Parts: sequence; C-alpha cells; structure tokens
Amino acid sequence: MDEKVNDALLAFVDFLYAVVFGLIVAKLFDDILLEPILLTVKVKSSLLVLGTFYFLLWDWLHGRLLTLRNPFPSYRRFFIEIIIAGCGYGAAARALEGKVSFLFYIALILIVGSIWAVATMREYPRTEDRRQLAVIPRLQLVVMVIVIAFWLLWERLVGPEVGLPMTATLIAIGWVAVLIYELAIRRQAGIQAGPGVPFVSFQALEQFRAILKRFPLIRRSW
Repeated sequence: MDEKVNDALLAFVDFLYAVVFGLIVAKLFDDILLEPILLTVKVKSSLLVLGTFYFLLWDWLHGRLLTLRNPFPSYRRFFIEIIIAGCGYGAAARALEGKVSFLFYIALILIVGSIWAVATMREYPRTEDRRQLAVIPRLQLVVMVIVIAFWLLWERLVGPEVGLPMTATLIAIGWVAVLIYELAIRRQAGIQAGPGVPFVSFQALEQFRAILKRFPLIRRSW
C-alpha cells in the first residue's frame, strides 16, 4: 500500500512539474518569441528562461532519482516538492520579464531544497545517497547567499532589469555551480547519474576530479 501511495504522490508532483514546464514554454512563445519586440530583448529573455528552465529540470531530475531510491515515508517531502515547483514557476516568470528578481525565487528553491535534503537524511540515516544529501545543503546554502547578495546589489546599483551581457554572465555562473556540485558528488553509473553538466561528459568529469585530488586539501575534503 505504501508503494502505491508513493507512486500516486510522485505522479502528482511530476504532473505539476509538467504543467509548470508547459506554462514556461507557452509564455516564452506568446510573450517573447511571437511578439514584435527587439531581437536583443528576445535573445536575452530566451537565454534567461532557458537557463532557468535547465536549472529547474536538473533539480527536478536529481530530486526524482533520490526519491525513487528513498521513497516518501510521510507527506513532508511531498509538500516541499510542491513548494519548489511553485518557486520554479515564479523564477521562470520573472526571467521571461528580464527581471533580476528571478534570483529571489532561485534562492528560495535552494533554501527549500536544502530542507528537503536534510529531511531525507533524517528519514533514511543509512541511505547510500547520504554523501550526496550531505553536500546539497552545504553547497546550496553558500550559493543561496551569493545569489541573494547579487540580487540585492543589482537591484540597488543598476535596477530591476537584466541586460544581455549580464544574462550570459549569470548562465556561466550557473554552469560553474552545477560543475562544482557534480564534482563534489560521485554519481551512480548510467542513467541514474542524472543529466550532469551541459557540454561536459561524465568521463571528463572523472578526469577533472582525478586532477583535483592531487591537491592535498581537496583530497582530504573528498
């Protein structure tokens, strides 16, 4: 019976994410790509939305893989995932508008995701995914502080809008954050490893990790 309940809860969360992703794509076409606006605005908004979309997809896939190996013993993580999906839509909606406030919703996802990871460790203290779950709150809280600081400084010094150069910079920073996360965690083989880092193979990640382990400080932390 517990397995059937878990399947139903996961199906609902997956449906909710499908709705969020569908709304993001629909708004991208209706509000940006099909509108008679400047090409630079279309490029900026499209890149910002695609970057946000990939982050949401990457986060959802890793969360789903962890949940499949560590099913819900209660409804706590189920409701946390619903909150994350709502924050994801808020981030994408602000990104479509080219507003730097989309970082506020990204920070919320990082905070709530950290709570989700801690809850999973408490529910499964001997899980094989404990290393990954332990890395999530440490890394995400650091990134969250950086994201909030950047958002507040940009709003105060520049304004609410994000230009094309800063959009490219934010995407590059996000790529580096995903790279650091993937380097810090030794994934399972095959499709269970998740989507990984864009444009970087898992073999290249292993080679880079081996190089980093030559440094004593990094080797001790791993």
